[in-house]
Amino acid sequence: MDEIKGFPVYIDEAKRKFADSALEEIEVTDWHPSNTATINLWRCFEALKDIDNLLQGSTILIAQEEQRRRVKILVTPLYSLCIAIQDICNYLSSAPELKSQFNKKERAEITKLLNEFLTVVPLDKTSAIRGVRDQLSAHIDKLMPNEAKAIFAKAQTHQIGIWLHQCIVTLSKVLLLEVFAWTTDDCPEGYLRLMNVEPWLVTFKLDSDEITGLHITKSPKKLIVEIYDKIIQTSQWMFRPGDSRIVPFQDESIDS
Repeated sequence: MDEIKGFPVYIDEAKRKFADSALEEIEVTDWHPSNTATINLWRCFEALKDIDNLLQGSTILIAQEEQRRRVKILVTPLYSLCIAIQDICNYLSSAPELKSQFNKKERAEITKLLNEFLTVVPLDKTSAIRGVRDQLSAHIDKLMPNEAKAIFAKAQTHQIGIWLHQCIVTLSKVLLLEVFAWTTDDCPEGYLRLMNVEPWLVTFKLDSDEITGLHITKSPKKLIVEIYDKIIQTSQWMFRPGDSRIVPFQDESIDS
């Protein structure tokens, strides 16, 4: 009988999540970003987590005053999400180390994606989202109530919802790009675990670059999809009937 040759492949059974800066301990099985694109993607995740927490329990049954207060607070992580998306698109379209990753047409598509995003979500110094974030949400400037109200009036709840959903639309397209790499710490000292080609989680011996383990694992990007799917569900109250937005597939009662 011929000898069977090949490298054994295993199913990764670890329950992995993103390393979370808000938790007291980071598990050895947690995903860490291992390149610049993924660092920016992790920033998006952090902002999405904050937005998700603020939207929990935010339904149409909550008093309008409470809704607006939550929306005011939400602007800070939303602004952080917008900047992270802008940074990741700028990096992907211009970084010298990615010159061989995308051809000219693909780079142009990424630039187009960013321009479309900024058309819906302007981030210049005079933009409404930046004004609310800088003067009301991140901290309170020395303003009289009427002045604060005038600033907040520039960003109506439905408009903030549109910015939020545009972030999700743009991020969903960014996630399609095969540029992200991740590491985990659940390997012996002197070894490295890396995933830069999904779904393969590879264990290397550092002093020789020898592959010592190969696992099939779930994409870390699914964790981002899961959280923005939740946000789509819990943010529907922000919109007026007929407003353009992402409608949850399973909720056919909401106007599109």
